[in-house]
Amino acid sequence: MQMEQSQCVRPGAVESDTGRSSMGRRQFLHVAAGSGMLLAGLGNIEGAEGAAPPDPPAAARKAADAVLRDFPRPPQFNWGEGVLMTGMMRAFELTKDERYLAFVRSFADHWHKKGIRQTLERRGYCGHWGPGFPLLLLFDATGDSRHMDMANQIRDFMLNKAERTKDGGLSHWSGKPALWVDTLDMCCPVLSNLARIQNRPELQEEAIRQLEIFARHLQDPKTGLFYHVWDERSDKRTPCFWGRGNGWVVMSYTEVLKNEKPGSPNRKRLVVPFEKQLAGIVPLQDSKTGLWRTVIEAPDTYVEGSASSMFLYGMAECSNLKLVPVLAGKKVPYADAMRRAWAGLAATVDAKGRVGGVSAGTSPSGKKGYAARTVGTFTWGTGAFLLAACAWAKFGKGK
Repeated sequence: MQMEQSQCVRPGAVESDTGRSSMGRRQFLHVAAGSGMLLAGLGNIEGAEGAAPPDPPAAARKAADAVLRDFPRPPQFNWGEGVLMTGMMRAFELTKDERYLAFVRSFADHWHKKGIRQTLERRGYCGHWGPGFPLLLLFDATGDSRHMDMANQIRDFMLNKAERTKDGGLSHWSGKPALWVDTLDMCCPVLSNLARIQNRPELQEEAIRQLEIFARHLQDPKTGLFYHVWDERSDKRTPCFWGRGNGWVVMSYTEVLKNEKPGSPNRKRLVVPFEKQLAGIVPLQDSKTGLWRTVIEAPDTYVEGSASSMFLYGMAECSNLKLVPVLAGKKVPYADAMRRAWAGLAATVDAKGRVGGVSAGTSPSGKKGYAARTVGTFTWGTGAFLLAACAWAKFGKGK
């Protein structure tokens, strides 16, 4: 099984659907030989508690400007690019820099002209649903019906053609009914925001139902953390807690909660399992770097930037919007965890604005398999960093 496929490792080479490098699809950027380079770059975080915090809007601008330089033409229509475009939309909302909006518009217009139907049909792969979310954010900003048209195509595929498990969970792709945590972030934000824009509460209900189905099979009742994959035929799960996988879940809960009315019965359905997950994540934060590890419970695996960005984004955004009561409590030091996470993430951005310390596309495995993934700069890591920076900028104005 190949998870989180495609997306960029260096100019002109990407991980293909089979997990091998294929030429000709321009992606992102470079890969470090291993985790040592990242850990060396983070060494200055230790004891940085008294240092002035990095400025989040400036960091967001720096990273977003690097994206404009590194992608002179629209990239592919896939999951990593969906996260990148979402991050660029949030950077536009924060900075009001029209260049960032134009970048996402160029991506959307390119794929509207080329068409996405064949892409959606390709193995029924959920990664091709992910760009639907930034398309809806773009529609919010521009009102361009072409962007809504593509989002509707993704919606119709999910509801009518996608593989499902017997209890209705959306499978990662066709032919092998199984639940992968990353699928949640490919479907839930799209369904939930379509419900908001089109006034279709049944789509919000479907997003919540997917979260419940996945939690039933993948959330550990003791720790609140999520496993990577549950296979329906064997009724088996992967053995450990993958960091970015839990990040996908955090972002999914966050986006669906944002579209649920305060005081609604559905809030409890979302908040209870989400609070349990957050309470399991925070104590596992690395004390030296402020980041979380690629196998979140394994201190002998490397710290990983995209998971850490996703955690910070979810906690900061939910705090900003008062979506999750536990974030305002005293039992778990969420504000301190967020401050340390931001310091650690800011240290992963190089002088050119490229966000490093991010693991490559990751197949389900055991601890050794996750720990062996290369580390570098990838679309999903840059997009998640932009989300975290923009949410943290709003949290107490970044102070």
